[in-house]
Amino acid sequence: MSKKALSETASEETAVAEATADIIEGSPETTALVAGGGITGDLDASDISFPRLQIVQGMGNLSENFKKGEIVLDGESLISDGPTPIELTVCRIGKQFEENVDWDGGEIPRIVSKAEAIEIGGSFEWGNNGQKPDWMPIADALICVKGEDPEVFPFEFEGANYAFALWRIKGTAYKRAAVPIFTAARMYYRDGLRNGSFLLNTEKATFGGKSVHVPKIRRGSRNTGEFAEWLQDFC
Repeated sequence: MSKKALSETASEETAVAEATADIIEGSPETTALVAGGGITGDLDASDISFPRLQIVQGMGNLSENFKKGEIVLDGESLISDGPTPIELTVCRIGKQFEENVDWDGGEIPRIVSKAEAIEIGGSFEWGNNGQKPDWMPIADALICVKGEDPEVFPFEFEGANYAFALWRIKGTAYKRAAVPIFTAARMYYRDGLRNGSFLLNTEKATFGGKSVHVPKIRRGSRNTGEFAEWLQDFC
């Protein structure tokens, strides 16, 4: 992708960001839950720890205790069997780029902003012969998930229970989850992502002859003004 094309894309994303302050550059983990409470000083991601929302695949530690396609919170709490949707609100979401590296070689990918990726150099699109781009988009979303078990969902509002979590959206999940969220911010949740929810479940997809479970996200319902205001106390 040329620098001109990247600049045009950046302008489009700026327009989206102007429509809602819930879209930021970088990770929302570094900017949430740090105001008030007697906290002073410069905080970064190492000072804040959120539960992680993850979709179980056929490998990794999660696959030892959970089935493919299940949605897990904090690596230990099953919150969806996959087909059954969960309801969540995106408090804030940030886009970055992850370096495409050789995992087998033990390399650790860099995660940078678009401006930094352009400065470093490299491709952003797939080549004509299937060559992988040097940089792939990822999104970190700080979300508020609705549930029932107060041990798993410890925050209460008007008789319902919630949990806050960080959801990293990358790879095949990016177009299926991050893009619909960014689109919602430009379209039906123009007044702010906190003003409406999404329904999330998983479904099976096949890539290169291999089956994986990917997120399926769709529009939920409008949140009340009181709930949106309550979210501001946390994120």
